[in-house]
Amino acid sequence: MTDEAGAPAHDRGATRISAEAVARISAHAARQAPGVHALVTVPARPYGVAVRLDDRAASVDVDVVTRYGHNVLDVADAIRDAVIEQVRASTGLAVREVTVTVEDMVVPGVDVPVRT
Repeated sequence: MTDEAGAPAHDRGATRISAEAVARISAHAARQAPGVHALVTVPARPYGVAVRLDDRAASVDVDVVTRYGHNVLDVADAIRDAVIEQVRASTGLAVREVTVTVEDMVVPGVDVPVRT
């Protein structure tokens, strides 16, 4: 194989993107969405996000706590948009799906602040 100038092309090596890197990008993007109070973290999901990678696509699951007064469907759509945009921009990966699970909602004056 040769390059455009006719010189031998050299294999430059492979690039791999870990699920953890995509999870961190996704978590950062999700936190920026209006109405998100916090991501729900557990030992299996330290960033509040689970990622499945195959070929050149990612599927992302995000568990969140929202703020009272924000439409849950609008918050979920904003999270999806933010995650898809940021993962594509940062990694070049296609995002097959973003599943958003709203685990809880914080009501001001009623709930004790949740650690974020």
